[in-house]
Amino acid sequence: MVFRALSSLLFVLIVAVPVFGQLPPANTGGFYVGDFLDDEIAVYAADGAFLRSFSVAGLDGPRGIIAHSDGRLFVASQMTDEVYVFDADEQFLDAFGHPNLSGPTGMMLRGDELYVCSFSNDRVLVFDLEGSYLREFTGGGMNGPNCAAMDADGNIYVASALTATVIKFAPDETLLLSFTGGGLSSPMGIARDDDDVLYVAGGGSSNIVKFDSAGTLLGTISHPDLAAPQGIAFDDRGHFFSSSYSLDRIVEFDPGGAYVRTILAGDLDIPRSIAFRPLPIGDVDGDGQVDVADLVAVVLAWGKCPMPCDEDVNGDGTVDVNDLVLVVLNWS
Repeated sequence: MVFRALSSLLFVLIVAVPVFGQLPPANTGGFYVGDFLDDEIAVYAADGAFLRSFSVAGLDGPRGIIAHSDGRLFVASQMTDEVYVFDADEQFLDAFGHPNLSGPTGMMLRGDELYVCSFSNDRVLVFDLEGSYLREFTGGGMNGPNCAAMDADGNIYVASALTATVIKFAPDETLLLSFTGGGLSSPMGIARDDDDVLYVAGGGSSNIVKFDSAGTLLGTISHPDLAAPQGIAFDDRGHFFSSSYSLDRIVEFDPGGAYVRTILAGDLDIPRSIAFRPLPIGDVDGDGQVDVADLVAVVLAWGKCPMPCDEDVNGDGTVDVNDLVLVVLNWS
């Protein structure tokens, strides 16, 4: 009888857990920033505190960054036409490229496939996660692709910097449409929120332009500290962060687009892409593992944690047995 009750609970819990698309991650830790002129990756805690920087010989002009859930970090090295791979401890693993990869910039992850924008020859190349070339595509007048992102339906959006447009492709990579608006100039990073609203960093227009998935303009966001924004990324609270190319800083906004703060630490020199480190579901303390410390944290917060709080693992507004079971199910 106990087994039957537990099975029913697990069924309800699994069904109730929301399904998240590629962006934003369901559970985020700290974040990484491509420090372009220093040829380094700057590492920040979730609260914005600068922790350290790391690099490897040969990395030149880091642009796009992908933080995989298995701990690997993929970094586009624009000046060497390669993608560098690091492990969870920030140790260099490998580098890969392709004759058709020229000036790699932003990247996107879809399942086990890595999409890499090839800025200098106007295409997007697709690799598997071991670096093997799979295919490539272009279209819609793509000129200077800077970044790519995916919506909840699997449609792909590519920022075309030199045409000041965003180009939309179907999940099978066939062209659907292109769009612009809001004074968008030199679009750089693209990210989306939980409502499938696209946020595009206008590197030339010094604003962030919002579109729906049909390309309809929804509004713009700007701030004096955000000059020539490059990367843009969401954390699990719905806050978004953008890098200020001209002012060497990171600017944080809340889910409504209101300015929160400016992060100056890290001695950045032309910051580019931003990527949050996805954490396993149930990793309450953000250390990258689901273990006894997370179990204890949930028990201590049981029924009394002010919302929202990290111990509310399934996001239902209370800390209870459902959160405890999620920790157990995702035990490292």
